[in-house]
Amino acid sequence: MTATDTIVERLAAGAVDEAASRARAWLATHGFPHGRDEAWHYTPVDEILATLAGAVPAAGPAGHLDRSIVDDLAGDHGGRRIVFVNGVYVPQLSDDRPLPPGFHFGPLAEPSGVPAMLGTPGGDPLDGFDALNRLAAGEAAVVRSPPGARLDSPLHVVHLGVPGRGTTAVHPRTFVHAAAESRITVIETYAGLPGAMVTNASSTVHVGAGAVVAYHRIQAEAPGVTHLGRTRIGQAAGSELRAVSIMTGADIARLTLDVVLNGREARTTLDGLYVPRHRQRHDHVVTVDHGASAGTSRQRFKGIIDGHARGSFGGRIIVRPGTVATDADQSNHNLLLSSTAQADTQPWLEIFADDVRCTHGATVGRLDDDALFYLRSRGVPLAEARAMLIAAFADEVIARIAPESLQQRVAATVYAKG
Repeated sequence: MTATDTIVERLAAGAVDEAASRARAWLATHGFPHGRDEAWHYTPVDEILATLAGAVPAAGPAGHLDRSIVDDLAGDHGGRRIVFVNGVYVPQLSDDRPLPPGFHFGPLAEPSGVPAMLGTPGGDPLDGFDALNRLAAGEAAVVRSPPGARLDSPLHVVHLGVPGRGTTAVHPRTFVHAAAESRITVIETYAGLPGAMVTNASSTVHVGAGAVVAYHRIQAEAPGVTHLGRTRIGQAAGSELRAVSIMTGADIARLTLDVVLNGREARTTLDGLYVPRHRQRHDHVVTVDHGASAGTSRQRFKGIIDGHARGSFGGRIIVRPGTVATDADQSNHNLLLSSTAQADTQPWLEIFADDVRCTHGATVGRLDDDALFYLRSRGVPLAEARAMLIAAFADEVIARIAPESLQQRVAATVYAKG
């Protein structure tokens, strides 16, 4: 029996529907990624696979959780909130206040039916871990807005992990569908209690024609967790996406973020902040695929790395043949707070058209000695001076977070780690 077979038998032996059969066949053909794959070069794949091979499916939701614990782990940002614990929807922890007609915000017991429900294709898995998610996932979180809808308050999806005996594995899934001309804000939070866990998460976001979506993904899981995340986003003509990824938790954390601009004049703004410390490993792998003309994309990712931690960013821009008037920009800047911290950055442009404007830039550096000396010379203590410079570096990303309660929560976490 291969390592792939062992993991599947441990975590997804009972998955038998059509979607699971397709995922099982894909996994049998392609297997899991390995460190020799370019996109996985900075991720400790062997360590992750060894952890998965010894993991067992997570038990159901723990009975001792209450709303105050959810508030503490994920925050309360004023809108509706649905809570999943170890992949199971927990109504008593969720907010079931009615939404305007046409909205759906809640669980769906059969994730394989979501693409048909939303009118979008399922597509092949992005990688072997995505295939495992399709095999092992249970209930999915679904956010769907009707055409032309406007919702001022955010819709908050919370995925909490509660460890059991040994290493436990959960496979959360989230689907967001913003119909044409709608305008919504979605927060997706991953958090939980300390302990040995693997969170293998997959999310799909569809932004309809002329729709505007603000999407915030917060990974703030506890020590002992390995987090593998994928977010696949498709945009129709004239749509706008404003996405922010914040990564502060878990021992090992990786997010694959794939955005495809399928329609003319689609606009994408992606901001990210990763803050590993001690021996944490944080990895962002971002692809923006300009498949239609007159598209605009902006990527701005920053890392603040301390101790023996390592932060990595791989950013890819693709401009397809036959497209015109593409405007794409990418930047990645990293701040090392110790001599043992590591940062890796890999910009990657694939341009198959002529009428384009594509730029990229990357830096790795330490706190500015001159700025630090300036603050110290004016009586600012060293710790406070460091905190001020770290805040100035991070604020460009944090300032783009809304609502304000989430912005303040992220700022407090980031500055405490600095």
